[in-house]
Amino acid sequence: MTIACQDLHTETESSSSDLLEDFAVAAPFASPAAVPSLSPTMLGSFGTKSDTLAALQPLVKKAVVPKLISFTVAEWSALPVEITQEIAARFDGGQVVFRSSAVNEDGEQQSQAGAFASCLDVDSSQPRAVWSAVEEVIESMDECPENQVLVMTMVADVTLSGVIMTHELDSGAPYYVLNYDDETGKTDTITGGSVVNKTVLVHRDYVTDHVDSPRVAELLELARELEGLCDRGTPLDIEFAKTRDGQLHLLQVRRITVQENWNRRISRHVSEVLFQAGEFFTRHSQPRKGLAGARTILGQMPDWNPAEIIGTRPRPLAISLYRHLITDSIWQEARAEMGYQPVPSTPLMLTLGGQPYIDVRASFNSFLPAGLPTETRERLVDAWMDRLETNPKLHDKVEFEVAQTVLDFNFDEDFQSRYGDVLEPDEFLDYRIQLAKITAGNLSLAPGASLPRALENIQQLEALQTQRRSLNDLALLPTLLEECRTLGTQPFSVIARHAFMAEAILRSAVTRGALSDQRLAAFKRTLRTVTADFTGDFAQALAQPRRRPEFLAKYGHLRPGTYDITSPRYDQRDDLFAATAQPEPATSDAVFPLTGAEAQLFQELFVGAGMPEVEPGQFIEYARQAITERERAKFIFTRHLSDALELIAHWGSDTRLDRDALSHLTVQDLLNHLVSPVLNDPELHFEDLVEQRRREQENVDGIRLGFLIRDPGDFYVVPLHRSAPNFVGNRHVEGEPLRLGNQSRGHGQLSGRIICIENADPGFDWIFTRNIAGLVSKFGGANSHMTIRCAELGLPAAIGVGEQTFERIAAANRVELDGAAKLLRPIYG
Repeated sequence: MTIACQDLHTETESSSSDLLEDFAVAAPFASPAAVPSLSPTMLGSFGTKSDTLAALQPLVKKAVVPKLISFTVAEWSALPVEITQEIAARFDGGQVVFRSSAVNEDGEQQSQAGAFASCLDVDSSQPRAVWSAVEEVIESMDECPENQVLVMTMVADVTLSGVIMTHELDSGAPYYVLNYDDETGKTDTITGGSVVNKTVLVHRDYVTDHVDSPRVAELLELARELEGLCDRGTPLDIEFAKTRDGQLHLLQVRRITVQENWNRRISRHVSEVLFQAGEFFTRHSQPRKGLAGARTILGQMPDWNPAEIIGTRPRPLAISLYRHLITDSIWQEARAEMGYQPVPSTPLMLTLGGQPYIDVRASFNSFLPAGLPTETRERLVDAWMDRLETNPKLHDKVEFEVAQTVLDFNFDEDFQSRYGDVLEPDEFLDYRIQLAKITAGNLSLAPGASLPRALENIQQLEALQTQRRSLNDLALLPTLLEECRTLGTQPFSVIARHAFMAEAILRSAVTRGALSDQRLAAFKRTLRTVTADFTGDFAQALAQPRRRPEFLAKYGHLRPGTYDITSPRYDQRDDLFAATAQPEPATSDAVFPLTGAEAQLFQELFVGAGMPEVEPGQFIEYARQAITERERAKFIFTRHLSDALELIAHWGSDTRLDRDALSHLTVQDLLNHLVSPVLNDPELHFEDLVEQRRREQENVDGIRLGFLIRDPGDFYVVPLHRSAPNFVGNRHVEGEPLRLGNQSRGHGQLSGRIICIENADPGFDWIFTRNIAGLVSKFGGANSHMTIRCAELGLPAAIGVGEQTFERIAAANRVELDGAAKLLRPIYG
């Protein structure tokens, strides 16, 4: 209801204090004018914030619009006392909200969202509080006398609040975007950005069966009702709150004002792509001969976590390299060599809408001991799948929290608590015995054992890299890639599995009391990986310029995006040495002897686990080698990969294709060109192919998929999972966050900052030379590259925090990171 100008007759020139003192004798306030009549079924047009809400008040059925009144700045200037009295009377002295309702706010071209002040929870019976709130809102707007102040009942006892966008804001993709807070009980946390909120994206073609959550369904019904009340096709920004009594309250409706920036073609492609993706998933999830498990789940972070390594939207060249070097076959060949179940002719990674996913059923099969009976394999894989489906937050921790792939000291207790009687007693005993054989056999450091053999292969690759080879002939590409596969990624895959086994056993030793958390941290500080070498060598190169060629010869191949041809190598960065040298982080003694009591406890645990042949001291040495050599192996094989990318780049320059264009080709395109060359204008052929791939990418840019796909409905309803971070270290730090990407240069001021990176790539090792305060990564697991590096350096870190938390932290003004308290949060901003 609006307080109209014509009803405000009295003028006053009294000061604010005089008016407040005159309340007892002020003249009665005139009745407000009625709201103009509107169509009974449609919103006539959008006006100011208050006009739109007042018009919707009698129309909307799925929610209620709180009691409201509004007045212009001119009206307040004329009759502040009368308006203040009317507010007290109209709201019965209850709590109210004062909001801006400017004429240049919530318009078709600009929203001015958040530009003006709001005052919450004001006591309408207190004139000074009302006066102060009105003046604060008016002061925040421009000087237009027709600007309004909106007064609404303060919605109390809130259980859910948030915002619904009827299209994705950045691109206009056809999704309802539900952004909500169900924790604080406040109504302004989403618009104010003061909490880590929850987000669900729902495609506009969803059907009721796709939506499991009653509250999400209720919000979607409200959004669709409001769309029906407004002009057809108008994208809306809707603010809401729900109270404990179940009532939904509509707090604001405005047009989305960035429509002119949208790619209108996106919506036309998304529906068809999602339908086809759902059909593919349904077929792929059917039972398959040779694979245990009645169904599958697709995930971006389980196992070889492509989201961390190549990103969630990698270019075709990065995808094809990752497949060729790892996920087509190497992934399962390495595990089969260690005694796990072979999974031949089964690619681990699929791509949907240009986004990479791990086939979790295939992954889980490869974690089973070879030779288990078919029935046992089926029951285990189905049980693991059920646990992941009901606990999606474990999607980046499947090897620790879902699939039991090593016989650690907590194996029996964990299996019982997670899976109960999934296996019959004799089946469980057989499974346990087989897993004990794999574990004990792989812990051996004897010549010819799995870990020593893998280390020998990596050494062979390193020896090959001492040979000088020209990188200007594409014919060398097959040789580089084959050497990288057989002597690089295959042994690296083996070593990485050993590092996981070591980490799992060490963690369980802490749980069982054989080691304390402090002693485990002390052990990790003795591990000297390539990071320690890098920081020391870098400090010397900074201090002594003559050492820089030597440094670049050793580390120049590193790049923040290991598989990304557009990401510059260290030896291509002219700013690499534009920094002040930082001292190498101190480490403790190079050896870590177990105390007598610790050795005794370890021995008892190994005997109890059925592995009496494992000697505690030898296990500690095994763990040291597995963890440190994993990092060295990656360092070595990525040199071959980096050289292959430079070989491709050199060929591209001869073919007039820049790095961005080359990123849209695939390895197979290039290998085919070597044996079936394009004879008619190769430059034009590849230019056309690049443009075709770019168009294909544009067609799927509007697709929004979650980190897990469990059924076809997940293509239409996409919750952005909030991962539980993997914390490193026990220190508490505060600092200003700084976001870095693959193209970020090294000369910025990093000292004392909390660095935010998307993926935990070794190409970011240069940040450890900049005296950073802490590290946050969007992707990464408990055994990832950056987790190990931060533990080695004693650097506080939160690895794999997930998309929402990462974006919130990276955008904050100051952040608190506490490894001991498992705490990561913005201090302000």
